[in-house]
Amino acid sequence: MKKNPRILVADDMQMTRRVLKSALVRAGLNDITEVENGEELLLKMKADTFDLIICDWDMPKLSGIDALRAIRGDEAYKDMPFVMVTAMTDKEYVKTAIEAGINDYITKPIKPELFVKKIKSLLIQLQLLPATA
Repeated sequence: MKKNPRILVADDMQMTRRVLKSALVRAGLNDITEVENGEELLLKMKADTFDLIICDWDMPKLSGIDALRAIRGDEAYKDMPFVMVTAMTDKEYVKTAIEAGINDYITKPIKPELFVKKIKSLLIQLQLLPATA
């Protein structure tokens, strides 16, 4: 079990990345790398190792859903935990993301307490955090 899971946050909005990172750091999760789009996400994944991806749907260059599909289609990363954090609330988007293989779907605007609770719960479920976290 890891003491501090490595998290990759992808969102084209710097303010959103700041809010997510701040909430995670306050919760004791401080090994966080940020990228601005899905293209950077895929490059960063190939260059480094992460335990969880938190990704926006609507980004330039490569959307979050396309990044997720690329990850699920790559044998080396197909089991990578992936949480979609997005303003896309329509049921069709949720259905598409579930079919593509997300682990969780969190809608914006972000409620930091709920966000952290969901992320910690997933990390505990994946045995990346102790159950007492």
